[in-house]
Amino acid sequence: MIFPEAEARRRRNALYIEAYAKAWAEASPAERELAMLAMKHRWNDAERVRHGELTRRPLSACAP
Repeated sequence: MIFPEAEARRRRNALYIEAYAKAWAEASPAERELAMLAMKHRWNDAERVRHGELTRRPLSACAP
């Protein structure tokens, strides 16, 4: 079936949102924390240190 451009965009966006929600639900707390840090525009010193901790060790070892 061929959809109008707006409908095709809406369906594609719905698929992206569904995939994102599934990935977020399956992520560990450390993976979620790393993702939230990665999305920030500006970091303070504590966030830089925490990002370094999360990226240097396996995520399972960083869980609070």
